[in-house]
Amino acid sequence: MSKTTLVLLLALGLGGGFLIARYAFPTPAPVVVEAPKPTVPEPVAPVARPRPARPIEAPVAAVKSDEDIAKEEFKARAKAFGEETKKMVEEIAGGDQAKLQRAMFAGMMKPEGQAIMAEARELGEAMRNATPADREALGQRAIALRDRAMNALRAEMAAVNNPAPAAPVAQPAETGAPAAQPAPVIIM
Repeated sequence: MSKTTLVLLLALGLGGGFLIARYAFPTPAPVVVEAPKPTVPEPVAPVARPRPARPIEAPVAAVKSDEDIAKEEFKARAKAFGEETKKMVEEIAGGDQAKLQRAMFAGMMKPEGQAIMAEARELGEAMRNATPADREALGQRAIALRDRAMNALRAEMAAVNNPAPAAPVAQPAETGAPAAQPAPVIIM
C-alpha cells in the first residue's frame, strides 16, 4: 500500500467516525438560565435652580469708521464695474460662448493681450494697497484698461468670425510655361 492511499483511508475513517459520533450521541440542548437582575435605585431628580434674569441691553448701533464705509463703497463699485464688464463681453460675444473662448485664448497669446493682462495684475495690486483718494485715479485707469481690452476682444471676435484663408489657391500653369517642380521629400 502506498502512503497516499494510507492517508486517504485514515482521513476517510476519521470523517466517518465523526459523522457516526454526531448522530449516535447527540449533544444536549443548552439550558437557558435567567441571570438575576441587579436592582438599581432610581436617580434622584436634581433641584432646579432659578437663573438670574439677564439684563436687557439696548441695541447698539454699529459704529463704522470712515475707512470701513469707504471699503464698503469701493466693494460695491467694484462689483458694479465687474457686472458692467461682464455685460459688455456678453454683448460682444453675441451669446456664442465657443467663439468667445477661442477669441479670448487667441487674444491672450498676442503681445498686446499679454500687456493688457500684466497691466491688469499691476492695477489690481495697486488697488489693494491704495487709499480711498488714490482709488479714484486708479478707477479711471481701470476704465481705460477695460476699454482697451474690449477693443482687443472685438478685433479677435472679428478675426474668429472672418478667418483668413489658410493657403493661397495655386493657379494652373499657363501653356508653354514649365510646370513648377514639387519640393523634394526627405526621409530620415
